[in-house]
Amino acid sequence: MNVCVIGAGAIGGWIAAKLARTGAHRVSVFARGETLSTLRTSGLTLVENETRLTLNVAASDDSNSLGTQDVVVIAVKAPALSSVAQQLAPLLGPETLIVSAMNGVPSWFFSREDRPCFGKQLTAIDADGQIARTIRPERVIGCVVHASCAVDAPAVIRHKFGNRMIFGEARGGESMRLQMLATAFVDAEFDAVVSHDIQRDIWFKLWGNMTM
Repeated sequence: MNVCVIGAGAIGGWIAAKLARTGAHRVSVFARGETLSTLRTSGLTLVENETRLTLNVAASDDSNSLGTQDVVVIAVKAPALSSVAQQLAPLLGPETLIVSAMNGVPSWFFSREDRPCFGKQLTAIDADGQIARTIRPERVIGCVVHASCAVDAPAVIRHKFGNRMIFGEARGGESMRLQMLATAFVDAEFDAVVSHDIQRDIWFKLWGNMTM
């Protein structure tokens, strides 16, 4: 697959490195500043169990230069999402999946037709609706990450513990694309599983974050 990871911080860098390590995917990273400079000059480094591996990935702060992707993984902090949404269009083809690997309640949280709050928008998350217009629920595979990683230095990611990734369709149910995505992550040595209710898993993770 062509996979673009937006955000090369602790979790985004970890995901990008493990996918690139397989050699099975063309992995690119959308990044800025010192992280982008390091990615271009020194590559992306993953430190795991005291093993240090450096990988070459395409990196840019211009989404036009990265081209259409099969999968776009969004792994930024929530306050950056409005800015990220403005950069997505050049990455999206008709079948591109958006994998939302972020903490908190996403803009598409109320996209299940079988739930009482279907269609509601939370202005605290997406005040002008820009995020919802760009990150359409029909494209979204929700993702909950149960792992601890840290940034030792720009583009140098240390994996501490945890390896679990939960994937689920934003609108619920099963799909071939969901199974294929989970399989690709299993092949990249993630403990990836499929959920039929990703909203529940998102809320459970958020509840845990709040208590910590």
